[in-house]
Amino acid sequence: MVITYQLIDATNKILGRFCSQIAKKALLGENIVIINAKDAIISGTKRDIHEKYLAKLNITTATNPRRGPFHERRPDTFMRRVIKQMLPRKKLRGKEALKRIHVYITDIPERFKNRYQELKPIEINNVDRKRLSFYNKYITLENLCLRIGWNKKEAEV
Repeated sequence: MVITYQLIDATNKILGRFCSQIAKKALLGENIVIINAKDAIISGTKRDIHEKYLAKLNITTATNPRRGPFHERRPDTFMRRVIKQMLPRKKLRGKEALKRIHVYITDIPERFKNRYQELKPIEINNVDRKRLSFYNKYITLENLCLRIGWNKKEAEV
């Protein structure tokens, strides 16, 4: 049995709008592969976005900081977490939907190419950068992840 995957490019897509559409498709039972996660954009000024996420990094438990919360710093896991937060948390259908979503930083790695026999490229409407009224007030997910501690050399190995 060959599973058909929908291939979606996240380049210049607004992160929140994009992830909500992906979550909706996954809940409907579609298998999704997202490439170029590092090129998704977050709207707002660079300073405000960086301050918001750096403040989140300082939140720990007072009694035992090793218990978390833990924050993703790679663009693919960051995007996956955003999608996960848009799915039903305690329901089985939310967990099953998350299993149908595969996110990659740039392109599909060579070792996983044979997993995706049938890829059908699709486009999602109303999530592009052109939707923003101000073109210069956004940052890429790669920029944010580098700022909050992503070691880019890990991904290149």
